[in-house]
Amino acid sequence: MTAAPAIDHSGSRRVRASERALRIALKAVQDAGLPVDRVSVSGGQIEIHCGGIAEGKPKKNDGRLKQW
Repeated sequence: MTAAPAIDHSGSRRVRASERALRIALKAVQDAGLPVDRVSVSGGQIEIHCGGIAEGKPKKNDGRLKQW
């Protein structure tokens, strides 16, 4: 997710990422069930690095047909 640049074109106004925007983005990642590995905030940019989803082994009695 990318917000406005850290310094606008005139160089006189600084922009920073809002706490609200960060919370909304993290809530969306959480709702999707993704694990967050790292969050980087630099000026107006927020980077959220998500980890992979680990697949667990199916239960022994998962309702499938028995293997012969």
